[in-house]
Amino acid sequence: MDFPWAEAATLVRMPAAQNNDEASELLFEGTLLVMAHKVRAMKPIERRHLKISLPNRLVRPHTFKDDSLTALIEDIPFTV
Repeated sequence: MDFPWAEAATLVRMPAAQNNDEASELLFEGTLLVMAHKVRAMKPIERRHLKISLPNRLVRPHTFKDDSLTALIEDIPFTV
């Protein structure tokens, strides 16, 4: 998949029992590539309930969580 690596992204932690964006905690902001590197550097247990959002993107993909977040960090390119 051709990910929009240069687009603005946010990394948030979602509450365990909710899908409400208002209750989420903003962890970092930057490009999608930087956010993917931050997630990859975390231990698997620390990745629980994380979501990367592309707030300025109106077409898919615009969020990554669970399996799509794993696929994203596995596909980080060597150069962009």
